[in-house]
Amino acid sequence: MLNGHGDDLHLIEGEIKHNFSSNVYYKGCPKMLLEEISKNINQIQSYPSPSANELNVLAAKKFQLNSEQFLFTNGATEAFYLIAQLFSNKTAAIVAPTFAEYEDACKIFNLNYELIASTELQNTKADLVFICNPNNPNGNVFFKNELEFLFQQKPETTFVIDEAYIEFTTRIESIVLLTTKYSNIIIVRSLTKTFTIPGLRLGYVVSNASIITKLLSLKMPWSVNLLAIKAGEFILKNYDMLQFNASELLEETTFFRKQLSELKGIKVCESNTSYFLVELLHKSAKELKHYLIKEHQILVRDATNFNKLKGEYIRLSTQSKDINNVLIQILKAWI
Repeated sequence: MLNGHGDDLHLIEGEIKHNFSSNVYYKGCPKMLLEEISKNINQIQSYPSPSANELNVLAAKKFQLNSEQFLFTNGATEAFYLIAQLFSNKTAAIVAPTFAEYEDACKIFNLNYELIASTELQNTKADLVFICNPNNPNGNVFFKNELEFLFQQKPETTFVIDEAYIEFTTRIESIVLLTTKYSNIIIVRSLTKTFTIPGLRLGYVVSNASIITKLLSLKMPWSVNLLAIKAGEFILKNYDMLQFNASELLEETTFFRKQLSELKGIKVCESNTSYFLVELLHKSAKELKHYLIKEHQILVRDATNFNKLKGEYIRLSTQSKDINNVLIQILKAWI
């Protein structure tokens, strides 16, 4: 496992006042959801259902699909490890730079993998392809027609489309409904980012029933804990009411990026999401991260350990306007 590929608060000694390193929604878990989780705390004295099947029914209703097309997991990461296990000893391609767990899962289950650029997808002959859409860390997106072309052109290849951040963009929409049209796609989604519950770990897979059955045969029982199931039930029953306003968040991001881009010594990279890369033209990302923690109790993501990302980069995730301005003033003085 690669430490630092996400929020590494657990590695920091002392208080962090402002966390720009995590891509979860900055306003936190909805109050109603926290109350629902608290209300069910006494139920942890009982076992949860072995495979969280009750969530399949609710998800099927939300997406107008069959319940046999869903598998809920201990965060999206468990899903990637199950998929890699299913394709053990085969070949894989990972569109990089991207989330490190795809690579780690391939290593553990002995997939012969390669990291490729998005422009190389047409040439790959891999059995399995990982695509993060929108991508972490840079916010790049693949459009539906681009993905469908790949699914059609490479029917022998299975495509894993990670939609963990699909609700952090307005440029594209989920392709979960394409699972009824193509047998070679596996969609992985997360409830932890949108609803700010990463500590509960709740993700899910959407695919055809045959693939779901195979993944279920590899999944250990009770991997999704009871409180995560209760949270998932409440979310799926009240999804639209609980979901944040993406347009509002991206409007804040545009303003934040514009202010940052006026600073000398950095380059703000394009993104379709509320998180984005910033290249340091004359300074070290490690040095900046250490300085912000020590002097200002601010945490940013040192992005230099993303494979295939060359240069000194940090990743930032939009916070409130006031907190964003705090970082801008600090960077202005530091640079």
